[in-house]
Amino acid sequence: MTIQERAVGSAVILDISGRLVLNDGDGVLKEKVGMLLKQGSRQVVLNMTEVSYVDSAGLGALVGVSLAAKNQGAAVRLLNPSKRLKDLLSMARLLTVVEVCQSDEPLGQAQA
Repeated sequence: MTIQERAVGSAVILDISGRLVLNDGDGVLKEKVGMLLKQGSRQVVLNMTEVSYVDSAGLGALVGVSLAAKNQGAAVRLLNPSKRLKDLLSMARLLTVVEVCQSDEPLGQAQA
């Protein structure tokens, strides 16, 4: 898994590609988002367009970074997750924890 960072307005976009799985991405994602939150970022968007697979550890990492952000008054949102990932979040009733968006247009104006 690789992560590229860019800024759009007041949001930090993390373009993620590859597989978000145990021992290959879950820890890296937690570390990267944790560092951004510590630096004061209040809006972090995870661009999931190029993510090919998410296992239970990856799902746990997404939930973990979302909760960590909420606890610090920030927000982490998923941009363009696959249908499979959205279905997984829905079945696990995690759409109330992990916010999903389909467009990066309003990212700079979104409220945390």
